[in-house]
Amino acid sequence: MFIKLAKHRSYQYTPRYYNPDKEDKKRPRIRIRRRSHQVRSKSLIWMFALLAFIIYLIYMFTQLQK
Repeated sequence: MFIKLAKHRSYQYTPRYYNPDKEDKKRPRIRIRRRSHQVRSKSLIWMFALLAFIIYLIYMFTQLQK
């Protein structure tokens, strides 16, 4: 009934030496680039799948009326 829940381990790190001016010069900022061609191809595939599903639904509804 009374169960002790697991807790995450605390992490304490104190750097030995840190100079923000040198740190900024050493590493360039990380930039995230999106690959637009992959996004376009995925959306195009979903569009074709949706179009095929709509055509299939229209076909099924026309068959029900006969």
